[in-house]
Amino acid sequence: MKITVLAAFVLFGSQQLLRADEVEWTPEANMDHQLFPALIIATATVRPVEPEDEEAEKPDPYLLGERFGLVGVSVKNPAENAKVKVTVKENELMAASSWSGELAEAGKDYFIAPKVNYKFDRLRQTTQQVPMNVTFEVEIDGESTGEKYETLQVRSINDCPFAVANSEETLDDENFIAGNAALGWMFAAYVNENHPLLDKILQEALETKIVTAFKVTTHEHEETLRQVFALWSALQKRGLQYSSATTTPGGSETVQSQFVRFIDQSLGNTQANCVDGSVLFASLLRKISIEPFLVTIPGHMYVGFYLGAGKSQFIGLETTVMGLADVADEKKPGDPAALTALRDKLDAAIKSRRDWKTFAKAVQVGTEDLTRNKEKFDAADANYQWIDLAEARSEGIMPIPYAAAK
Repeated sequence: MKITVLAAFVLFGSQQLLRADEVEWTPEANMDHQLFPALIIATATVRPVEPEDEEAEKPDPYLLGERFGLVGVSVKNPAENAKVKVTVKENELMAASSWSGELAEAGKDYFIAPKVNYKFDRLRQTTQQVPMNVTFEVEIDGESTGEKYETLQVRSINDCPFAVANSEETLDDENFIAGNAALGWMFAAYVNENHPLLDKILQEALETKIVTAFKVTTHEHEETLRQVFALWSALQKRGLQYSSATTTPGGSETVQSQFVRFIDQSLGNTQANCVDGSVLFASLLRKISIEPFLVTIPGHMYVGFYLGAGKSQFIGLETTVMGLADVADEKKPGDPAALTALRDKLDAAIKSRRDWKTFAKAVQVGTEDLTRNKEKFDAADANYQWIDLAEARSEGIMPIPYAAAK
């Protein structure tokens, strides 16, 4: 998985100006002038350049400061080796941050992004979209050129950006597919295998008697599927049902985003849309050491997981089937072998229950879609993303931390 991080490069004219109070500079903001707290928190520890990416390792002499900064200024250098200081003033979400250095070439345009000292606790608490002014100051050779500000729309912590139009943004890698850059890895930030409510769900899953313990089963794939069925049964007994609500206020033609409930919100409301249900189930799977992945197709998401130690065999799971009333367990020729084996082992009483019927249907629908769209996933189409959670974690995408309701 290639982690895509954003940077803005804005170039202007070339007239050389020597008076500090007339220096041309403009505040800039990426992501269509939106600030996504989820993106900032999730990528706080991401390595900006892949070790094997030799092209990206080459420094851009006209991009200074934080290489993938989301806010900064575009400055036309008034004189050779001018000493410049760029400051982002303190606001509700950022502490005062600055960059100082020399601009070598006169008349050239530089983009300077100070490394912003974000107030992460405030970002996590942002639950409503609000406007915020970010104020910048530029000093040339010790003389202030004044202050300017850029108004950003600060999005809710629940708003997850998952694609950006490359016509508007400059990106650090080659991922320019179908006019968009894929940011599907951002959904991994809403998967939280450390959430305190998961232990309760695991206990309820054991109380179903479908399994007696959660353990790693390398070769017995039907036993892995049995453990997943126990989780499914526990959630369905809680009354968790599919909700199609996905409205995200403040939409953008440049940045595609999705409102995602946290685990406690989904469980508390007993409803989840396709993304909510997928990140909830992926969290539970990682908790019991079954490696999941998230799958995005146009307008939809579902979850999958690998069978055994390798990644050659996998199962798809369509979480929107949970809670449906009129579902039958119908054997199909293309059923995964693990589903057929588990079905043969279960007694008739269990197979007659609604939790098994919906689970079997969810496996069939999800796995069929994985097979049908395999070529599109392999082609790295931004509209068809396969988000491996283990890879996302290894790249530095950590869970957005749980915050207790106040």
